[in-house]
Amino acid sequence: MTQRSPSSPSLFCAAVIASAHGVRGHVKVKCFLENPGKFITFSPFFSAKGEEAFWVEKVVSQNKDVLIISFKDISDRNQAEKIRGEELFVPRSKLPKLSENSYYQHDLIGLKVKSTRGDLLGNVQSLHNFGAGDIVEIKTLQGKFEMIPFTKDFIQDLRKEEGEIVVSPDGEDLLKGEKVNA
Repeated sequence: MTQRSPSSPSLFCAAVIASAHGVRGHVKVKCFLENPGKFITFSPFFSAKGEEAFWVEKVVSQNKDVLIISFKDISDRNQAEKIRGEELFVPRSKLPKLSENSYYQHDLIGLKVKSTRGDLLGNVQSLHNFGAGDIVEIKTLQGKFEMIPFTKDFIQDLRKEEGEIVVSPDGEDLLKGEKVNA
């Protein structure tokens, strides 16, 4: 999923409102937090404009990373329909501190992708997980979008401070559209 940038880089996209749910103003939310069970503790949520906009009243139900939420001041389906597609941001300062070899996926978007020789190959566009593991979507220098597994076999080094990811020779072959025997 490509995420819009909030007006403030100090905000982190924690979820997106997928749809209205029922007639009481509940909404279905796709949560991007590592522990969706703690979603309510991040309320209030900010809009992409950087304004406090969404106060969670109650988490009605949860199925993995999909939550049914009740917001304050949203009491019917028509109001819930109007906020469909809204992204819910939290201040980065509210996020838990990460261990040394951990990262927030959002921080990887835009990183340069380089070969082991230091050649620029493209930029990270997004990260996905379709159920079989994390995948990095990369826009190559030729303007094509390619996906490679986010594993040690394909991502040799992650250098957040330098703003780059180094792909292995197999990862480079995948970006070029060549077959890999991994």
